[in-house]
Amino acid sequence: MLGDYYINYSLGPVLVPFQSVNYRPVWVGRGLVSWYILLVVSLSFYVRRMIGNRPWRLIHFLSYAMFVLALLHGLLSGTDAGTLWARGLYWVSVASLLFFTIYRVLFALVRRKRTAVPRVRTTSP
Repeated sequence: MLGDYYINYSLGPVLVPFQSVNYRPVWVGRGLVSWYILLVVSLSFYVRRMIGNRPWRLIHFLSYAMFVLALLHGLLSGTDAGTLWARGLYWVSVASLLFFTIYRVLFALVRRKRTAVPRVRTTSP
């Protein structure tokens, strides 16, 4: 963005969300927030052993918020959002995210059901 002479951003709006006034500040700001979430999720790989699995997994659920924010950023502030290739990219990314999320949830449910210990009922005489 610093090299874009049309919008002419300085360092502040590039690093601080919602500081942009030159071009669609709400959607550009949300895109920057998604970038910061991406950094947190990515860097959490390096501290996984220090923070444990549960906090690490909770951090990784932020990737869904990141995806939605980045998608909205692309759709509503992207200059190519109306082109066929961009819409195709958006549709494929949304479809793949939905498919793999549903697959992962169903796989976890089936696995949990298989490993569940059946309760033994005893009847009194």
